[in-house]
Amino acid sequence: MSSSRAFKDAATTLLASGSTFSRIRSITPATPLRNVRANTFGKQQRATTTTATATRGYASISTNTQPPIYTDSTIGLTPGARVIIATTRGVRNVLIVATSTLGLVLFAYTGAHAYLEQYKCPSPQGVSTEVQRCLHGAWVREEISPDPDVAELYLQKAVELARKDLETHYANRNKSKSKEESGVMDERLAFLEIEKDQALVEIQHRLARFYGRIGRDEQAATVWTRLWKLSEKENPRPYSTKQSSSSGLGSLFGGASVDRPLISQKDGIPYAKSAADCWMRMGEYEMAEEALAWTLSTLASTSTTPSSSSSCRIEEIGLLSTLGALYVRQAKFEYALSLFVKALQAVQDHRASQTDNNSVEATTTADEKKKAVLKEDKDMWYCREAILTQSIGETLYGAATRSPASSSSSSTTTTPAPPATTETKKSSSWKFWSSSSSSTSTSSTKSKTVPQQEQKSPEQVKKEEEALGWMQKALAMAKAKSGQHRDCDECAALGLNNLGLINEMEGKRDVASAQFKEAALHASLAQDYVGIDDYNRNIARLTDQINSDPESTSTPA
Repeated sequence: MSSSRAFKDAATTLLASGSTFSRIRSITPATPLRNVRANTFGKQQRATTTTATATRGYASISTNTQPPIYTDSTIGLTPGARVIIATTRGVRNVLIVATSTLGLVLFAYTGAHAYLEQYKCPSPQGVSTEVQRCLHGAWVREEISPDPDVAELYLQKAVELARKDLETHYANRNKSKSKEESGVMDERLAFLEIEKDQALVEIQHRLARFYGRIGRDEQAATVWTRLWKLSEKENPRPYSTKQSSSSGLGSLFGGASVDRPLISQKDGIPYAKSAADCWMRMGEYEMAEEALAWTLSTLASTSTTPSSSSSCRIEEIGLLSTLGALYVRQAKFEYALSLFVKALQAVQDHRASQTDNNSVEATTTADEKKKAVLKEDKDMWYCREAILTQSIGETLYGAATRSPASSSSSSTTTTPAPPATTETKKSSSWKFWSSSSSSTSTSSTKSKTVPQQEQKSPEQVKKEEEALGWMQKALAMAKAKSGQHRDCDECAALGLNNLGLINEMEGKRDVASAQFKEAALHASLAQDYVGIDDYNRNIARLTDQINSDPESTSTPA
C-alpha cells in the first residue's frame, strides 16, 4: 500500500511540474524571465522549430515539384490519321520558315533600293519604280561590281521604260480631249514633249556620262549633241505642266499626280560643253566649235539677273579660254587671240571688284579660316590671269612663226602641227583654263628642234619679241606665287618648258637645259607628275644631243 501510494504521489508531482513548465513556456516571450530561461530552453526550442519547419518545407517541395504527365494526342488513332497529322505539321513548319525567309529577303531588297535612292544615286523626279531599280542596278554595276556591259543594258532599259511610261501618260491625256482637238499636230507635240521631258533627258545624260567614263567618246558626244540641240526647240506646251499621271509615274512609294517639267534652252549648256569636250578629243573641231559658240551665246542671253551675273562671268571666262584653245589647234590665231584677250579683261575686272570686297572683309572679320579662304580665292584668280597671259604669248608666237614671211621660205610651216600626245594628260584645272593652247604651241616648237637658218623679217622678229614679252610676264607672275598655289606652279612649269623649246630651236642649248630643269622643279611643287615626266624627257633628249654633238656650243642670249 505504501509503495503504491508513493508511486501515485510521484506521478502527481510530475504532472503538476509538467503543467507548470508549460505555463512558464507560454508566458516567457512576454515576461522578463525569457532572458533567464533562454540559455536553458532556447537551443532545444530552436532545434525543434527548425526541424519541424524543414520537415514541412520538404513535404511541400516534394508534393509540388512532381513532373507533368504528357499524353500523346495520336493515341487511339489509325496509322493513316497519324501520317496525315505528321504531314500537316511538317508543311506548317516549312511554310513558316519559307514565309519568314521571303519576308526577310523582301525587306532587305526594298531597304537596299530605298537606301540607294535616298543616299547614293537619286533618280530623276517623277519616274516609275521600275526605272529607279534599273538606275540602281546600273549604279551597282558601275561602282560596286564594275561591269560596263551590264551597266549599259540597265541604263538603256531605264531609257526605254521611261519613254514607254511617258507615251502611256500622254496617250491617256489625249483620250480625254475631243476628236477635233486631237490630230497629227498633237501627236507631234506629244512626241516633242516626251523627248524634252526633264526626267528622260536626265537619264540620257547619265547614259552619256557613262559612255564618256568608259572611253566611248563618239557615243557620248552623239547623245550630248542631241540633247543640247533638243533644248534649242521651243517649248510646245503653252498650258500648265501639272498633269495627273495614270501610268504609275511617281516617287519610290508611288504617286498619282506629278509635274512633268520640260528642259529649257539654258538647261542645254552643260550638255553642249560636254559634247564639245568629246568632239575636241576626237579631233572634230567644227562640231566642237559649234557647241562652244552656241554655249557662249546662250549664256550671254540668259545672264540677265544680277545674282547670276558673277557665276555666269566665271563660266564665260572658262568657255572663252576653251574656245580660244580650239582655235589655236586649228591655227586660227586671230580668233584665238581675241578670245584670250576678252577672257583676260574679264579676269582683271573680276579681280579688281573682288579686291575691294576682300580687303573690307579681311579688315572687319577676325576669323582666320575666312581670311584663308579669301586669300585662296585671291591667289586663284591671280594664277588664272597668269595662265591667260601665257596663252596670249603662245598664241602670238604661233601667229609669228606662221606668218606669210616665214611661209614663203617653207611651205610646211603654213599647216598647223599635230597636237602633242601629252596635252590630254594635264590636270583638270589646267585643261579648264586652256592649257591645251599652250600644249599646241609647244607641239609646233617641238617639231622644230633643228635651228632655222633662214633670215627672219623685221616684222616677224618684232612679233616674236612681243610674244616672248607676254610669256616672260606670265612667267614672272607665276613665279611670284610659286609654292602658294598649284595653278601658278603649273603655269610657271609650262612657261619655262615652252621657253626652253624656243631656245633649243634657236640653238641655245645650255639655256634650254636650265629652263627644262627649272620647269621640272615647279612641276614637282605642283605635284604634276605627267609634266615631270615630259620635262625630264626633254632634259634627257637635250643631254643626248649635247653628248652626241659636243662641238656645238650655245650662243649667248
